[in-house]
Amino acid sequence: MSTYPDTNFTPSSTCAELWQTLIRVNAVSGEMPATTEADSNVNQAWYIRVMLGFSGWLGALFLMGFIGIGFSFFHESMIAGISIGLALCTAAYVIFRLGSNNDFVLQLALALSMAGQGFVVFSLFQKNPQNHAAIFAAILLFEILLVAMMPNFIHRFLSTVSTVYAAYFLFQELGMFGFTSGIVAILLTALWWSPRRLRQPEVWRPIGFALALTLLTTEGSRLFSLLMLQNADAWWFKHGWRLAGTLVNLALLSTTMLVLRREGVRWSSLPALLAVSGTMILCGFGYVAPGLSHALLLILIAYSFGEKLLLGLGLLSLLSFLSHYYYQLQVSLLYKSIVLASLALLLLVVRWILNHRFPISTTPDTKEFNHA
Repeated sequence: MSTYPDTNFTPSSTCAELWQTLIRVNAVSGEMPATTEADSNVNQAWYIRVMLGFSGWLGALFLMGFIGIGFSFFHESMIAGISIGLALCTAAYVIFRLGSNNDFVLQLALALSMAGQGFVVFSLFQKNPQNHAAIFAAILLFEILLVAMMPNFIHRFLSTVSTVYAAYFLFQELGMFGFTSGIVAILLTALWWSPRRLRQPEVWRPIGFALALTLLTTEGSRLFSLLMLQNADAWWFKHGWRLAGTLVNLALLSTTMLVLRREGVRWSSLPALLAVSGTMILCGFGYVAPGLSHALLLILIAYSFGEKLLLGLGLLSLLSFLSHYYYQLQVSLLYKSIVLASLALLLLVVRWILNHRFPISTTPDTKEFNHA
């Protein structure tokens, strides 16, 4: 039910009709803000963006093959390969800047950029097969530049993912195993609570989604990394994941406190003390069950900002990380059962406390709000 009884919103209502209706009920005033192309891109359905991204990658593969056959000399020259790649990325930037909303044009620009990045990366690895750390550092800087320059949602999302994984492999080459997810967690928390995300959603929103995805995938990659198995005696292999887990727990605690502050809850009140204490206990479980704190951080951020897609991803990752913990062989089944049973008991106790100490109001206004 709507808060304004005189409104008559329907799915087929146009923006102009909705604006006039809001004027009649004195909810807004003045002329309707102009809808910019950036707003249109931000509000485009996510599944369309996914399909465009997949088409861009597929088109990039064909484009790389076509250009590779036509310009076979780049195989023998790193400079030539990088030059072709930069030229393709520049062409993609120009097309994006032209501001066309045509799906084919956007797909073409995305394919050009993907192909250009492929040429740059291939050329770097072809002529420097041993110096991987320097290559990943160069890719990291290149992808950061693309994130800042390319004015496209999908491109920023993919470039951010590439940036994180360039940093991930760079840390691997430097022997700093399992450290990336902690840095991603801090950046994710800072971005989602920054006012810049609301002022420039076309810039920061794709970066926020990419950081949320890579928070989970980098931790999952750490759990299955073969490179780490080859360095089992290294200090970072034994303790790096604890350092990353500490950063993730700090991000989780910070997010909890930011939510309490936004809701106007006093630090000394009972709800605040219970929330912080419960979060700290869950952080402790995060050291026992890898990935638990990562999933809880994403769930809390998604719930705080009403992001249903991120909430579903967080819940799925929570089940995945707990399943991985249950089936890993280096810990006894009895120990894992005790940990999971204790976690389940803690969550049930928290739910009981919330229902009995802080019951949800059942007034008619609240019912109407919840229904709406």
